[in-house]
Amino acid sequence: MGLEIERKFLVYPEHLPKLTQGVKIIQGYLAETPSVRFRIIDNQMVIAIKDYYSEGKRFELETPAKMINWEEIVKLQQLAICPPIVKVRYKVNFQDLIWEIDIYQGENEGLITAEVELPSEDYPLVFPLWVNKEKEITGDLRYSNLNLGRRPFSQWKVSK
Repeated sequence: MGLEIERKFLVYPEHLPKLTQGVKIIQGYLAETPSVRFRIIDNQMVIAIKDYYSEGKRFELETPAKMINWEEIVKLQQLAICPPIVKVRYKVNFQDLIWEIDIYQGENEGLITAEVELPSEDYPLVFPLWVNKEKEITGDLRYSNLNLGRRPFSQWKVSK
């Protein structure tokens, strides 16, 4: 069984390092409970099934990447239970961990998050300068990619 321990934060955009080699991701959901998610990168698709245990911990099972054509990309997006989100993901190595920085596009433009997968729940996390450790959003459902499809960041009130 694949167990993930992740934490997610907002960032200080002005302190971000120079980001290179970003990957554009189209992400949508086919079911909510358990979560059945698809990700499209270029013309490859991955399906993931996730079941959440507690804040930051979850079961995750992913399929191998599969090449798909434009018609299949369009059909997957039509089958999604809410509009898919689009983001560009960058990976930054810091203190032996890989931080994933997501810069959202479209209706979620302006939102930037950083997520890190931990080897254990009690792992002593050291924060890069650009992570706002006071703004942990791991358990804040507004920031889940499914909910960002349902209610995009651009529709939130000023008090984010």
